[in-house]
Amino acid sequence: MKIKKILSLIIVAVMALSAFTACGERSDIPDGYQLIACEGDRFRLYVPTNWTSNAWSGVTGAYYSLSENASVNVYVADDAAEMTPEEYWAYCNEKLAESLDEYSFSGKTEKAVLGGQPALKTTYSAKITTVDEGVETEAVYKFLCVMARYNGKMHMLVYSAPEDVYDTHYETVDGDSEGKGIIPYFTFAEPYSKKDKKEFSSDVEAPAGMKLISTDERAYRFFVPESWVVDERTEISSAYAPEGDGSNVSLQMHMTNDESKSVADFFAECEERYAQIFTSYERLSEEDVKMDGISAKKYVYSITVGGVEYKQMQAIVMKGAVYYVLTYTALPDLFDSHMGEVEKMIEAFDIR
Repeated sequence: MKIKKILSLIIVAVMALSAFTACGERSDIPDGYQLIACEGDRFRLYVPTNWTSNAWSGVTGAYYSLSENASVNVYVADDAAEMTPEEYWAYCNEKLAESLDEYSFSGKTEKAVLGGQPALKTTYSAKITTVDEGVETEAVYKFLCVMARYNGKMHMLVYSAPEDVYDTHYETVDGDSEGKGIIPYFTFAEPYSKKDKKEFSSDVEAPAGMKLISTDERAYRFFVPESWVVDERTEISSAYAPEGDGSNVSLQMHMTNDESKSVADFFAECEERYAQIFTSYERLSEEDVKMDGISAKKYVYSITVGGVEYKQMQAIVMKGAVYYVLTYTALPDLFDSHMGEVEKMIEAFDIR
C-alpha cells in the first residue's frame, strides 16, 4: 500500500537515527557497532550505531547523516574477471577519469588488509552533483577505496564525503590507534540470509495481548499488539496497524557524545531539522511520561510531506549515551484510533 511505504520512508529517512540491523551473530558485533548486510552478501559490514543503514534500499552500506553526505558502501565488481586488486584499480582509474568531472587520483596506492584478505587502498576526488527537491548542488567529494578478492569476486569498500567533511569521519572508517573502525571490523563470511533477521526470543514474556518485535541483538525490547504486522522492509524495529490504514510505529536509537544534553535538547535539534525538511511542521503538544521507569518526553506534532498531512508522536527516553525514540505516524483522522495501543507500547518498552 502506498501510504505505508510513505510512512516508512518518513521514519527511516527523515529521522536519520541509528538502527541496529538484526542478525543471528550478536557475539561477533563489536561494541558500539551495528551489522549491515543484504541477502546473499558474503561479507559483514559493521558501522557505528550512530550511522544509518542503507540496507533497506538494497544497498549494503550506511551514511552518517542526511546533511553531511558521508557514506560507506560495499560493492562487488562484475567486471573484474581474474584481475588482481592492482590490475583492477588501474582499470577503474581509467574509467573514473573518463566518467567523473574534475577527477583526480592521489597517485598513491598502498597495501592493506580487508576482511583478512590482501587488499589495495587508494584515494581520489571528483566533483559530484547532488539533487535535493529539484535543487542541484555541486561539491568536490573525496573517496577512500579498499579492494580485495574473496571467493573469486572483487569486493570494494568505498568511503565518500564532501572534502570539508571527509577528515571528520576518516578515522572512524580507516581505524584508530586501537584498531577500531569500519575497515578493521569488516569480515568475509558465509552468505547472509534474511531469515536470520527476524528471529525473536521465545522465552521473553510479553504483556498480555502483545508480542515482541525487536530481535535479541537489540539493546531494548519493543512490544506491539499481537494484531500489528512486523514491517519486513526496513532494518529497524517497525510495525504497522492491521487495518491497512498505513499507521506505523518504529523504535530507533541515537547515540550522543554529550550526555549532558537532555531529551528536550535532543528534540529541539530534531525540530530544527523537521522545520527545514517538511513542507510544514507544527508542534501540537508536549507531555512528561515514563519509559522503562525512566522520566521521558512525549511530543505530538503535524507535518506535511508531498502535499499530504500526517500526525506524528515521538516518545523519547535517554539512558547512558543513548536516546531511544518510539515514533508513531498516522493520518490525522486516524491518529487517535490507535493511540490507546501506542500508549501500551510506551508502557511496555524495556531497555535491556
